[in-house]
Amino acid sequence: MASSFLAIVSHFLLDFLVSFFNPLVPYMIDRFSIQVRVITSFLTLSAAIASLLQIVFGYVFDRVRNKKVALSIVYFTQGIGISLLGFSTNFWMALMSIFLVRIANSAFHPLGAAIAGERSGSDVAFFSIAGTLGAAFGPIFITMYVSRFGGIAHLWLLGLVFVLLGILIRKVPTTMGTGLKERGRLRELFVLLPILAVVTVRSFATSIVHTFTPVLITRVHGYSIKLSGLALTLGMLVGAVSNYVGVLLLRKIGAKRQDLVAFAGMSLSSLLLVLWSDFRVLIFSFLVFDFCAFLLMSANVVQAQEMLPHRKALASSVAMGFAWAIGDFLASGYSALLGNNVKLAIGLVSPISLLAGLYFGVFGRFGEWYNKV
Repeated sequence: MASSFLAIVSHFLLDFLVSFFNPLVPYMIDRFSIQVRVITSFLTLSAAIASLLQIVFGYVFDRVRNKKVALSIVYFTQGIGISLLGFSTNFWMALMSIFLVRIANSAFHPLGAAIAGERSGSDVAFFSIAGTLGAAFGPIFITMYVSRFGGIAHLWLLGLVFVLLGILIRKVPTTMGTGLKERGRLRELFVLLPILAVVTVRSFATSIVHTFTPVLITRVHGYSIKLSGLALTLGMLVGAVSNYVGVLLLRKIGAKRQDLVAFAGMSLSSLLLVLWSDFRVLIFSFLVFDFCAFLLMSANVVQAQEMLPHRKALASSVAMGFAWAIGDFLASGYSALLGNNVKLAIGLVSPISLLAGLYFGVFGRFGEWYNKV
């Protein structure tokens, strides 16, 4: 119980930090005098590279005995990274700081999910909800911080807190699972192909909408950066509820119907985002998008862990990091091509999501793979 609680709390805190970057896009565009497509493509690329490494971390953490030391290193690294972001004097320094934070966050996800999944699927859901809540409060915190102080120079104070937490974690009494010495087989991963496909498309769509919505709100429609941060925060709060609903819905209607509902909702809401300029409609559309997208988040991890019950960290890394990486790599190239046309970049998510919903939920033959171990 103590180990799961530590994993859940850590997910909240560590995702709180990593959620600063998308709402800071308008600020960094002005501070470093760069084009929209440059920063959006680099942000999605850095997320993709970090996420890709999750499968490596997942393999390692299934075999690491002292998981508390690994968690301590994650806290320490993220604290250093967020501190360096405040000291950055150019875009490349900022990007390196962001990448450092994301690498540490990537390492945490399979580790934390494996610790949380030692007891039950419900713990995995609460683990995911905690991360979503952390990611919800991060955008409103950082945008209000920038609005109040005019910059991010003093982020080193927050970084220091995380470094100290990393030191203190090693003294927390817990009973984390020991590493396994069994040798995994590559063909085990083939059972996760449907999860990989679904999460890749969801990751791509979510990355595009979350990266471009702050730009849409601030630079296209002229609203303040605080309002864009509020939109991201409310979306993630809705996503926290949706995370848990998704696990319940998975048991109730099955994976294929859930895929259809989620992707259809993502398609409609992303279309509404580009058709109206009223802030209330923008907020509503974004909330609907996040609710539908997060229906699949915890559910996909639970499915993956059930498919590979003895390799939970590795299964989680595929359902999270590896699939997210592919989606983010696609989003990076997409942003490089369409990044300066914000409405088009968001609008094309609608037909992509609709096609995904029809394939995974209606015409696809992935149903025979689900729940197969």
